[in-house]
Amino acid sequence: MPHSTAHQKLTRDQVHDAVRASYGVVARTRNIEDKEGAACCGPSCCGGDNRARSDYTPEELAAVPKNAYLGEGSGVPVRHAELKPGQVVVDLGAGAGMDTFLAANAVGPAGRVHGFDMTPDMLERARRNAVAGNYAQVSFERADIEKLPLADRAADAAISNCVINLAPDKPAVFREVFRVLRPGGRLSIADIVLRGDGAALAALRSSSTPDSWCACVSGALDETAYLEAIRSAGFDDVQIAAERPGQIQPGGEVRAVAVTITACKP
Repeated sequence: MPHSTAHQKLTRDQVHDAVRASYGVVARTRNIEDKEGAACCGPSCCGGDNRARSDYTPEELAAVPKNAYLGEGSGVPVRHAELKPGQVVVDLGAGAGMDTFLAANAVGPAGRVHGFDMTPDMLERARRNAVAGNYAQVSFERADIEKLPLADRAADAAISNCVINLAPDKPAVFREVFRVLRPGGRLSIADIVLRGDGAALAALRSSSTPDSWCACVSGALDETAYLEAIRSAGFDDVQIAAERPGQIQPGGEVRAVAVTITACKP
């Protein structure tokens, strides 16, 4: 059965508006001790037990400004990005900056990390965190990750954490990442993919609502289509570097799985 990246009911603007509203609430109200709330990687996609457990080690959490951690995410992409001092990194959907700051720690003061997000409240929180942590090599800019405000071949690596599943046009995201990476550049992304029966996947997509999209479920692609979108953008050596157990969706025929995927630009 051919894999489709199309979703039937929600327009691009509806998706963007819903994501900004949902994650704007998270940015304004979530603190590091708060483990509740309806947003990415809640019980609908990754399971209730996973939500209470951070993917980050205590050392990683201690290495960034405390307000950068929002209890979100589906992995730790920086661990697989193979970052080196002095490199330029792009963080797609940077949120409050958790992964951005980990990347900045890896590339050091001679490096540069561009954090992009489309939610104003997230950007405000991230910028406060950058000042609090004295991260001069980090910037946070408002952008749609399907159209990045960077020149061709401007970065050495790109990371993202449970964000690309929220984008209406995922192939466009991967094409943009490929464009801004230099030859030999590395992609490391944590995200949600779906595994299951083709008809059940189609039914899940056709019943998309703003809430189910913002919960990282109905906007997610099945695993094969997701990996193919990365390859079609031009990337080589596409691999699943890590995953954690998925959550069975209503009906029992679809499982949402948190994976970390790496790839390289030739």
